[in-house]
Amino acid sequence: MKSVNRYFLLMVFAVLGFYAQAQEKPVPPNQNSVRPIDESSIHYKARLWRRMDLNEKINQPFFSKNNEITKFIMDWVKAGVLVPYTNDSLTTKLTYEKFLDNLKMEEQSQESALSDAEKAAGFGAEGSSPKAAGTDDGWGGSAPKSTEVPAKDDFDQKPTPIGVEYYYAKDLSILEIREDAVIDRRRSRLYFDIQSIKIVIPASKTKAGFDKEIATFRFKDLYKLFRSEPNCVWYNSENEMQHKNMADAFDLRMFQARIIKKGNVEDKLLSDLYGGEKEGLMMSQLLEYKLLEMEHDMWEN
Repeated sequence: MKSVNRYFLLMVFAVLGFYAQAQEKPVPPNQNSVRPIDESSIHYKARLWRRMDLNEKINQPFFSKNNEITKFIMDWVKAGVLVPYTNDSLTTKLTYEKFLDNLKMEEQSQESALSDAEKAAGFGAEGSSPKAAGTDDGWGGSAPKSTEVPAKDDFDQKPTPIGVEYYYAKDLSILEIREDAVIDRRRSRLYFDIQSIKIVIPASKTKAGFDKEIATFRFKDLYKLFRSEPNCVWYNSENEMQHKNMADAFDLRMFQARIIKKGNVEDKLLSDLYGGEKEGLMMSQLLEYKLLEMEHDMWEN
């Protein structure tokens, strides 16, 4: 009888142990969130990418003179207190040397804009040498030969490079924000959980005519640095008694940034998915309305 009871207890413990192992492990909180939400409380989540133009009037308080958000970020990287990343996955760190290399200003001269093949074909060399002696003088005859070397003025000389030039903080006017739109079922609220911010040089400032990515930063790191720096001011030109810290300005969503991408299997921008910039803009607005409607529906009976 004792052996039967012992065998039964062993079977019970074995079943309980197997059941415990079969249970899903608790999901750790998001390490990149300023205020992580428990996974069991999330009713809906969508990954969004937004483009924030700091030159737009509504975003200019982040870009006031000598208090540009990009200036603070550059200074923190140079001081070694902020870690840059290669992309918004936030897994690969960017070296300081590569960060500076990305900030180098591209040569805007005509000579540098020509490829090696174009230079070999003679482009860019117009007027670099005088006409050969004895050629047509423009009146149907031959110009007299001359041994005199024509004088060269200084207008044909290229400027001598003095040193490496870098983009200014005012040139870095585009921020790309990656965030999660999360509906918390416990509080029946929609939250925008910013994960990363990427600095982009607009196409108008680059030689190739395309946007140039500088680096990506974890928003959680930026948030702490905003709080620790009293000069990180969201400038209120309407009421200078109501300046705010940039961390508070992000919490209050005091900026405008259009949705350019929503998580999808092809990892495409909205403009690519729907066949044009106009269609992408319309879908961006539609997504905003859809999120607000989902939050509204949480409060209906």
